[in-house]
Amino acid sequence: MTSTSQYAGRSTRRYKAMRVEFRRKCKANNAPCWLCGRPIDYELPKEHPEAFNLDHAIPKSQRNDLAEDERNFRASHKVCNERRGADKPHIDIGQPSETW
Repeated sequence: MTSTSQYAGRSTRRYKAMRVEFRRKCKANNAPCWLCGRPIDYELPKEHPEAFNLDHAIPKSQRNDLAEDERNFRASHKVCNERRGADKPHIDIGQPSETW
């Protein structure tokens, strides 16, 4: 059952366990940051700007009911997640193949 309290996805035991497991899976797969596409150094301390941070594709402030839904979890750098905040992600899709 998904928690819908105001604390869902922040301090519940369930969320903390899910975060640990999600980080383990991301590290095992060398998951890059979904926002900038660069590699994440999973050995950095959590305070480091380039450290792993669990981001929510749909921000908790918009859909708190998805705060503990693993399908909403994304691997990111701490700094990328903080920069994004609750805004839509800016995902760079690269250079166009031709001029339009």
